[in-house]
Amino acid sequence: MRSFGQVCAAALAVALLALAASCGGGPSSPTSAPSATPGGTAPATSASQPTSVAGAQITEFELSAPGGFPHSIAIDAQGRLWFTLLRANKLASFDPATEQVREWDVPTANAQPHGIGVGANGTVWITYIALSKIARFDPATEQFQEFAIPSPNTGPHSIAFDAQGGVWFTESRGDAIARLDPASGQIEEIAVPTAGSTPYGIAIDDGGVVWWAALTGHRIGRYDPATGALEELVPPTPNQGARRIAVDAQGDVWFTENAAGKLGRYAPATAVFAEYDLPSPDGQPYALVVARDGTVWLSELGANKLARFDSLGETFEEFTIPSPRADCRTMLEDAQGNIWCPESGTDKLLRLVPPG
Repeated sequence: MRSFGQVCAAALAVALLALAASCGGGPSSPTSAPSATPGGTAPATSASQPTSVAGAQITEFELSAPGGFPHSIAIDAQGRLWFTLLRANKLASFDPATEQVREWDVPTANAQPHGIGVGANGTVWITYIALSKIARFDPATEQFQEFAIPSPNTGPHSIAFDAQGGVWFTESRGDAIARLDPASGQIEEIAVPTAGSTPYGIAIDDGGVVWWAALTGHRIGRYDPATGALEELVPPTPNQGARRIAVDAQGDVWFTENAAGKLGRYAPATAVFAEYDLPSPDGQPYALVVARDGTVWLSELGANKLARFDSLGETFEEFTIPSPRADCRTMLEDAQGNIWCPESGTDKLLRLVPPG
């Protein structure tokens, strides 16, 4: 558990979160509220003609509400995409089969819904980065339930799930990682060792170990809930800005080094780091996802590209996004092997069908 002093020290990370308002948490017990738009609104969407880029096919789906700032994306078992509209204060879904978008206002004003994940039972979880709250949305009933984080001004960020259905998230302003028990609504916060480190991306490996990237701390961390072991690891490049993080099938940990223009890998079995320079100068790698075939996909905000990394041949392929300043901040792979990301800068959803 963290001390009050550690919470205060987290203010050092505020510069990162220009998008988020500075607010405290809500009530100490979970609150439930129906969607402000029963049934969800169904705005129109339009798709661009697929563009061939280095053998890949890229299609961009334009959302109807300009300025909504689609931020984080997740996928459910039916292949439906879920994403947050941070500036519009909404949760949204997109059905690739019908190209239909639906939107729901989140119950609390100015919450700035940010991170997102879909649990094994199909419920959708989102973080309110402007508040100390996390919310659950049931697609069957279209009802939201909100949970107040015990500490104020935590900036809940990214989401991952453990094998027991626990919802883990990073506290970007709170210098902590946290777990919410869906059955009880109780939240446990675990302080990270370095104050002001901005816990950002989060992932959980097959052994249940929680990994996170610390953006302004320039390190990655791991926490084993079974033993309570907690440590931080420092990649070779200083001030690299570790941002998003993922774990592959072999247990290797991948992360983007946003400030250094590199892709990082840490092998827990050998305790060895490796770093790979991106082909594009000032690429600013941001989002990443490990595909089922073991390749690593990442976005390059500075270069306005998506990139694929072959870990066996240690080679990159890059694909320029048709719209300038797309700003893909999260990514996922669907069941067909397509790569999706929301374009925060253009209010679009992007689908890339990989070459071959």
